[in-house]
Amino acid sequence: MSQFSFPEVRSSIFELHTQPQLFYLRHFGGSDAPKPPQALHTHQDLTELLFIEEGTGKYMVDHQVYNVHKGDLLLLNANILHGLCEEGSSKIQACQLGIRRLHLKGLEPDQLIAPDICPVLPTGPRLPLLLQFFRIFDALIQEPQPEQLGETANHTLQALITLIYQLLLKSGKALPQGQDYNLGLRIKEYIDAHYLEDLKLASIAEALHVNPYYLSHTFKKILGYSPIQYMIHRRIGEAQNLLINTDYTITEIALRCGYNNSNYFQVVFNTIVGMPPGKYRKSWRQ
Repeated sequence: MSQFSFPEVRSSIFELHTQPQLFYLRHFGGSDAPKPPQALHTHQDLTELLFIEEGTGKYMVDHQVYNVHKGDLLLLNANILHGLCEEGSSKIQACQLGIRRLHLKGLEPDQLIAPDICPVLPTGPRLPLLLQFFRIFDALIQEPQPEQLGETANHTLQALITLIYQLLLKSGKALPQGQDYNLGLRIKEYIDAHYLEDLKLASIAEALHVNPYYLSHTFKKILGYSPIQYMIHRRIGEAQNLLINTDYTITEIALRCGYNNSNYFQVVFNTIVGMPPGKYRKSWRQ
């Protein structure tokens, strides 16, 4: 017989009278989970936790591109732009958890990490334990009446976040800095403010007083996209959000995302996402 006595909890990592709530669980990649990932997008009112189940790839978070591998956790604060990069990604399969009402002590609401901490967290020897949590979530949604298991899911989520917090204390890394990094950030901020306009490389370079070739080369080195590719992915990411969360028509969404021609919008969307907008909307609402 063996016994382990757990220490008494003297201070919670969560703000008083708050508990995170699991809003959704999604899988993408693989034959059993055909939903494609969203292009570059943000979440205004929730945090997202992404667990890489299989494969390797490049994932952009805010103004940095990271190499991700099986077992990595991506910690995505609210209002942070993120998305899987097409270039350099191979057979990525991942699980996404949408989290609402998260408020950790010392951080703003809907933040998993401080703004200066690297959002990619390798799980290392804790991977088997992390896998158990995601198996529990998958088991819960297979129950005949999963809506009655919300409290169980929320307590499981709370335990998972506590474990992630412990991992961060041991291995949290600061974000990189440098001249090229700062220029890449300036370019990104400009495109973020104007991506619904008719941007050209020359107009971006003129606005920022930077040589167009140097601008394009630096931006791709830091973010993994050319400036125009980034603009297109921003537009398509916004379109994906609108398709999932609103009942706007395809034409209305095209106009809201900077495309005056609905047919051309659908061609671009299909090229980036791999399916037309109507089919994409249907796949997320099934």
